[in-house]
Amino acid sequence: MSLGLRSLWRARTYTSRGKELSLIPREQHNPPSAFRLPSPQRLLSTFRDEKRPSAAATEWRARRASKRRLRPLPNQHVLVRPAFLYPDRRETQRSLHKHGRSVTRLHLLHAYNEAAANPVSNWRATLGYMLRYTSVTEEMLKFRVIMRRGIAAETYRLLSEPDTSLSRMDQRNKTHTQVESISPKTGDLTIIVSGSKESMRRTLIDLVRLTGKIKFVRASDPSWEELLSNMRKKASSKKPKVELVDVNVADDAIQEFASKSAWPKDYVLFKRADEIARPAEWTKLSFERYVSELVRGRVPSHLANSLYPIGPNHQETVVSLLLGLFSSGESRSAASVSALKLAIKFIESSGGGFHRDSRTLFNHADSLGLPMGSDVFNQFLVTASKDRDLNGFDTILKLMVRKGCRVEGDAWMAFLAMIESSLAKKYILEKLEDKKLMRSPSIRHAIGRQMALVDLREALSTKEHSTPVEAYDIEGFLNVQEEKYGVGWMDTMTLHRIVDILGLYGQWQACNALCDLVFTKQIASPDVVLLNTMLTHARTISQQVATLRSVLRRSKQSMPWLRPDDVTNNILFRRAWRERRPNMLRVIWRYGVLAGSTHPKMRYLLTKLLQRGRLSAVDDLKPWEDVIFGRAELAEMRARHPKRLAASHMASKHLDQARGKTPAVPFAIKLAEALAKDTRIHKLAANGPLDTEPWTVEIPLKPAKSPLVVRGVKDTT
Repeated sequence: MSLGLRSLWRARTYTSRGKELSLIPREQHNPPSAFRLPSPQRLLSTFRDEKRPSAAATEWRARRASKRRLRPLPNQHVLVRPAFLYPDRRETQRSLHKHGRSVTRLHLLHAYNEAAANPVSNWRATLGYMLRYTSVTEEMLKFRVIMRRGIAAETYRLLSEPDTSLSRMDQRNKTHTQVESISPKTGDLTIIVSGSKESMRRTLIDLVRLTGKIKFVRASDPSWEELLSNMRKKASSKKPKVELVDVNVADDAIQEFASKSAWPKDYVLFKRADEIARPAEWTKLSFERYVSELVRGRVPSHLANSLYPIGPNHQETVVSLLLGLFSSGESRSAASVSALKLAIKFIESSGGGFHRDSRTLFNHADSLGLPMGSDVFNQFLVTASKDRDLNGFDTILKLMVRKGCRVEGDAWMAFLAMIESSLAKKYILEKLEDKKLMRSPSIRHAIGRQMALVDLREALSTKEHSTPVEAYDIEGFLNVQEEKYGVGWMDTMTLHRIVDILGLYGQWQACNALCDLVFTKQIASPDVVLLNTMLTHARTISQQVATLRSVLRRSKQSMPWLRPDDVTNNILFRRAWRERRPNMLRVIWRYGVLAGSTHPKMRYLLTKLLQRGRLSAVDDLKPWEDVIFGRAELAEMRARHPKRLAASHMASKHLDQARGKTPAVPFAIKLAEALAKDTRIHKLAANGPLDTEPWTVEIPLKPAKSPLVVRGVKDTT
């Protein structure tokens, strides 16, 4: 029998659709059918060869597909991300895909635990364990502590140290501490402290131990005199002068303290991490500053390969340096808890492949005897919560209790965020009410962050609000949530997620109404994420431009920090690229270069346009490249770089032309002008090719008030 080509037998192959690191042992390389995800085409047909189905038919197919999903594991089905039905078919398809990936991850974790002989945790058992070791929150009170002029300056200096800062006290004692004012006449330093009775007692003890003297402590309850006298005995042998003055303070006026760190924030790093200068002398301040420079440096994507050509990449290099700092003899003596938290946060956010390194770093810090509180363990709990790893969450929780730390609000919020089932979340919320944990402002905000989203999805999923025709009463929803969780329940992250849900359900009018409330009543402090979320859910490019103009105009006075970033430019750029709008690409690119906010994907697409002839994706844009970059500038740079002209070369040319200058017209207004001109070009291009020069939007410049600072773009000539 001959085995020719026609009779060649080929074994049928199965590929796993899990995108993360596979946890299935090698002998189970081909998982059973329960582990494999059906393709999105099988869930929601694309209907390329037939007419587009009605909304009812699409909903019926999606519901039928959701019933054929993988069967979740028992006792852990609350960890599976549910699938939602949205007015947009693509969003529904994306939700179904996320649901399938969640089920696959759960099965992979279950297979790993079986291979490692680990006992499978039960979420109800974890809930009972947390309830057993959670103390009841008492009445929230507020103090005003005044330091005398003789010790005010020294107290302010001590409160800026890494391990004695106000933020460190807040995290350790679960209070909210804020420097209210420094009197120019008397020189007194006023500090506001709010929290529960036990938390206040610990914070006041820390302040008396730190300063030795307190001039006034104004309390809302005269019965605190006995507590303060006991506090004085524990804090110091010298009795400080303490007076009680009754004042009426509303609990709703308590605001969360946001400390302003003295260390550098995220910055662009143009050199290797191991080339950062190490301190000449290791102190707690120099140690934390060096750790901050390591973890906050961001290497631009176009320099990553040149800085790290072979061997470990930037993240691996930084992790290796951090492990060496906490283990070497010369620097480990200066280690602080604040530096440890910075290092662990960086390692935990670098991906699952670095989790073992963060555990090693924790063991090094534990051997040094650092006084690690519950805030250090909460970082590990948050990571386990994001990974939906109930076994890991349970292990870290029990280790935290064995180390003498209490289960507090942050641990509860991590547990609540891990649970995906709305019914289970409501059950956990009832238990939190029984423990009276809802009185803490930070816990109330975090509860609202989780439960308000559940309530909003349930309201928008009803039949009367399933279509974007009827606008949802977002102001009424906020009032109801305020009755449940008190004033100030919504923070910045909650606002962004609410806008995202409204956009998913097509409630564009509700998004605009919510933005009006935010900018007029200032119920939260949004950043550029709010703008990017609204641009992502905009249906048309004209709606994107209108949204950009509206948000930037309303936030100019009250929130000047809300400005477009590289993600904003990328969202606008990709839409203009798909719709072949050369003038919009010109405006987005030129303004992004001058502001130092060009996205790597923008530079990649424009480099392809410059280096190649004609591509299927850019056939219509190739004749208009002189509009995007400028005819004279493009000719000059092609003469200087005839072989490999890149977008970074054009960026350098634009920066040279705009040195000491800034755009004379705001970005949103110029983008609207480019949109109108591109729309006119599309109408006239149907009659034949056009001359590009008369149809180019001019970008005038004016002298800048301050020198132009450009970040993220480097000349590669």
